[in-house]
Amino acid sequence: MSALVLIASVGSVAVAGPDWIEDGDAGATIGTAQDTTQAGPIQTIAGTIAGMDGDTEDVYKLVVEDGNDFDNDVMFGFRGTFEFNASMWLFDSQGFGVLGNDDDPLTGGPDARLTVPSTDGVTLFLAPGIYYLAITESGNVPLAFLDGMGLGGEGAELAEIFHFESSTEVSGPDGAGGTSVFAEWSGGAGNTGGYGVTITPTPGSVALLGLGGLFGVRRRR
Repeated sequence: MSALVLIASVGSVAVAGPDWIEDGDAGATIGTAQDTTQAGPIQTIAGTIAGMDGDTEDVYKLVVEDGNDFDNDVMFGFRGTFEFNASMWLFDSQGFGVLGNDDDPLTGGPDARLTVPSTDGVTLFLAPGIYYLAITESGNVPLAFLDGMGLGGEGAELAEIFHFESSTEVSGPDGAGGTSVFAEWSGGAGNTGGYGVTITPTPGSVALLGLGGLFGVRRRR
């Protein structure tokens, strides 16, 4: 087995006993992400992308206790409405891309599934630490500035953090913007829907706060 991040769209958004329900609107950036670590270990997140007032992306801050424990897979299971075709993205504690996927690599359907190692061989494992989990509609992708530090200096261009050979690829940060921190979203068509995320095993909230979201990356040349 390997560490696994999973999104599976179904017809109902009901999640049994969610530990974290989106409080207002989860932010769309690393700096405005909704912090779930204050609740301690969590098993589920429930929320909605409403489309109103810029609510087109939801980002959550959480802690993975042991993302590379092959006996205890890390799983983020997504449940959404049929009309809400979602993508999911994972960033480390500093905002660098870790994993991204649009369509399920196993079924080829509109669900999404993130696996470690990534299918492109770029992200090899998840280390314990803080991560940011983002949910967007399909086609709304994360971008970074091409200025080395990702800070967006004068004249800096934006590029995609993840490069996909196909919609079913589970990608590591191998896009032109993959070496810089996440800056903004490309934007989508405005599709909306409710969702639930099931997390197994539960992330912790205390011991790993200072470790950061390190992960193994094999850079493409």
